[in-house]
Amino acid sequence: MRQTPSSYPVPEPAYFERILRHDPTSLTRLIATSSAAVPFARTPAPQGLNLLAPWALLDVAWISLARGRDNRRPATPQDLNEILNLFWALDDPVTEEPAGMERWEGFLQRTIHHQAPWQEDNYSQLSRTIAWLSQTPYPADSDDPLKVIVPGWDDTLLGCSLADYLGIANLVWGCATAHPNPRRRGRFAVNWYPSEDYDQFDGIRSPKQIKAVLNQHLVTTTNKLRASFPANHDPLRRRYGHNPLRSTPLVGGVPGGYLVPVPAAVLDKASPLGLYYTGGNNMSAWGKSFTNDVGKLFEQYVGRHLDLLHDATVRPETLVKISKGESKKTVDFFVVFPNLVLLIEVKSTRSNEDLRAGGPEFAALLKGTPVNKGFEQINRSVDFLRSGKHAELDGIPTDRRMIGMVVTAEPFHQINTPAQRQHLPQTTIPVMVTAIAELEQAVTITGASLADLLCAAVDADAVDLRQMFPQYEFLENNAVLEQGWSAIPFARPRRPRADNGAVA
Repeated sequence: MRQTPSSYPVPEPAYFERILRHDPTSLTRLIATSSAAVPFARTPAPQGLNLLAPWALLDVAWISLARGRDNRRPATPQDLNEILNLFWALDDPVTEEPAGMERWEGFLQRTIHHQAPWQEDNYSQLSRTIAWLSQTPYPADSDDPLKVIVPGWDDTLLGCSLADYLGIANLVWGCATAHPNPRRRGRFAVNWYPSEDYDQFDGIRSPKQIKAVLNQHLVTTTNKLRASFPANHDPLRRRYGHNPLRSTPLVGGVPGGYLVPVPAAVLDKASPLGLYYTGGNNMSAWGKSFTNDVGKLFEQYVGRHLDLLHDATVRPETLVKISKGESKKTVDFFVVFPNLVLLIEVKSTRSNEDLRAGGPEFAALLKGTPVNKGFEQINRSVDFLRSGKHAELDGIPTDRRMIGMVVTAEPFHQINTPAQRQHLPQTTIPVMVTAIAELEQAVTITGASLADLLCAAVDADAVDLRQMFPQYEFLENNAVLEQGWSAIPFARPRRPRADNGAVA
């Protein structure tokens, strides 16, 4: 049901007050069943579900569970619609910032980074996790070996194999969104499935094991949410910060199993970013080593995708001798097409909360990112090539167009726009910042060359590669992602059972 939008801006206390009129159990169960109805693509507007965006529902659930009181009146769908109308009209820092384009650029930065992660493709996210962290080979003779992502790392971190962890997330999400009994949607209980269904996992064999993994990584409680709710938060920026229901999307301690307020958050927990934060506690030596290893594997993962190109030769990073006692590395990859040389620098980086907030320190924060360093590395490599002084680079042509690309693990939305590029180093060739999700599709181009797409994107001043995709055709599947998908329980085709009931 559509509502008349609330008058803008709505102060946060009025939004809180409207939520807290209702019993938390009633409201969050309504949120869970409503969220389960949001289409898989997480773009609700075309289906007339314009209010039911997962980021909005998750915010309402967090406030209700953390601040609400029992025995208030139950919530109805009309009540939830009224609450969500208030959410969409919440006050924002833009109302307090000086007039000018910079405040609107900050607003766009906050809004896009708040909403866009929910609209990523589920198939690609899950496939990427296992293809990157489990199936990507790492050179055995590397002078910088992996330290913790070695055989058995996933059991150490997750309590099960990575494939089974993704299978658990997929099972919970599938149950919460499409259980045959509509009353069970928005919820999950391990005893809703017969024990024999668990033989689809690789190592898990009992509901008890499933529950142990869930409780360790995905479950929170009302008491934990109450204790962690920020006491002196900024009412204009709170909703743009971390919501604990993103990292622990199941609520325990409720009758009949776990409540799943926003099922989409369960799959996000199994994404590469979710795994990065699960293992990457940089307060520990293991956590620091984990994030470093993730970055090393990411470079190899990008290389796997470049190998899918049929009309290019890929040259890896090269150590260039500068003087008798000094050498410097080039970019990570030179991709040589008949009409283009693409210089790729890989950065396993993501925008932090301060950068996503788009505040007055945005320019300084952007300059401090690895993306900034990537631009400098591309400039240096171009200089090496054009100087003609380095035999190590013989065979890489300089007689054709050059384009640079910084490939990031997560999107830096709007980073290719003039408003943001002005804060990054000037480059001697055109350079695009491209998220891995874009590259995964771009390398499957058919009927044309990726070089043609890249040149067209640069000539059109495209803000990202996706802007150009409607003009080209691509293979239905990316072979690297398909391999990842085929390893995930409850995503891959169900394995047949032999006559004795065992999985064949």
